[in-house]
Parts: sequence; C-alpha cells; structure tokens
Amino acid sequence: MKKKFLITTSIIVSLYSVNIKAQSVFNETDIDSYISQRSVEVYLEADFTGTPYKDKMFKNGTIQKNGVPLAKNIGLRYNASKDLFEVKKSSVLKDDQAKVLKNSSDLSIKIGNENYVFLAPNENNNNQGYFIVVFNSTPTSLFKKIKKEYIPEQKAYTSLASNIAANYKEKQSLYLYTSDGLLIELPGSKSKRLKAFGDKSKEVKVFVKENKINLNKEAGLIEVIKYYDTL
Repeated sequence: MKKKFLITTSIIVSLYSVNIKAQSVFNETDIDSYISQRSVEVYLEADFTGTPYKDKMFKNGTIQKNGVPLAKNIGLRYNASKDLFEVKKSSVLKDDQAKVLKNSSDLSIKIGNENYVFLAPNENNNNQGYFIVVFNSTPTSLFKKIKKEYIPEQKAYTSLASNIAANYKEKQSLYLYTSDGLLIELPGSKSKRLKAFGDKSKEVKVFVKENKINLNKEAGLIEVIKYYDTL
C-alpha cells in the first residue's frame, strides 16, 4: 500500500511540473530584453494643466508575448503624448526611475479591462503605435487610439484678458482593423462612418436603420461589425 501511494504521488508531482512548464513558456528574465535603458521624461506639472498620460498613476498590469504572459503585476503607464509605455519592474522604484518599453508587435499589454496592442506599419497600413482593443474578432476588430496633444500657453492679447495656461488635450479615435492588417479610421459623422464599410455600406445602413443602432456608441459599432462580418 505504501509503495502504491509513493507511485501515485510521484505521478501527481510529474503532472504538476509539466503543467507549470506549459504555462511558463518564457523565463522571468525575458522581459528585460524588451525594456530599454531609455529613461522616462520628467514633466513639470506646474507648467501645464491636464496630463500627458492616459492615467497619471502607474498601475499593475501584464505584458504578454504572443498571448503568453511575459511579466505579471508589473508597473505600467501609457504616455499618450509620446505614444509609449513606461515600465517599473519594482513598486519601490520612483516614477522617474521607470524605463521605456520597447515597441514590438509581439507584445500586448493588459491593464485592468484594457488590452493594448502595438501596430507596426505594413503594406496595408502606414500607421504605427499603441491601440486599445475595444472588440477583437476575425476578420474585423474595433480599435481605439488615445492621443494627448500639447497646447502651448496662449498669452492674453489685452490687459483685460488672462493668459491661457499650456495644457494637454485628449483626442480619441476609433478604427476598423482587419485581419489583413488594414486600419480604417472611423470619422465622427454617421454617414461617413457608414462609408468606412466600403461596398457593404448599403447593407450596413439598412441594418443600422432597422435595428435603431447608434453608430456614435462603441456598443453600436460592435453590433454593426458582427453583422458586417456575416456579409
């Protein structure tokens, strides 16, 4: 009985070890090859209003390589003005000790419910940078781009007016992204958004009208994309 118990235990341990290896394809040190030695920019917040970051504070997130976690619970912050991610491997580091994550289409970044991917230029797309995946599907997905534009200080023209402080202005844009790497920006107006669906725009227009879909809402666009992919 004792011998049988030892054999069973050995099998369980072996299976557990195999499972752990299957889940951990990469070593912890692999993340270092994706962290540059480039220091982050330090901003003097007294010089402007707003923030160059999507979220001012670092948040714990996961960096994945080809869908497999490369680093978990690592400090991350998206600089929407520079279109780059800042990384802190340890929570004891100060914000200005963070480093810049290297751009790579192999990596994706998950922070809370948001998943970021980096797109590199290809034959169908001249754009590059980080995009938030709003809806992931094949062949058509919905991506969001967040930009922070720096607006310099505006001096008052007269003594009766006040100077307008420098600030960061946020702009959000939505895109259709196809499985062949085509990135199509969705304009603000409903009629122009319909045209983004190309030769299927008439069918999409009927679908939108019959189902009273609001194309200005992300939820509405997702419903349209689901229908569009069936045509």
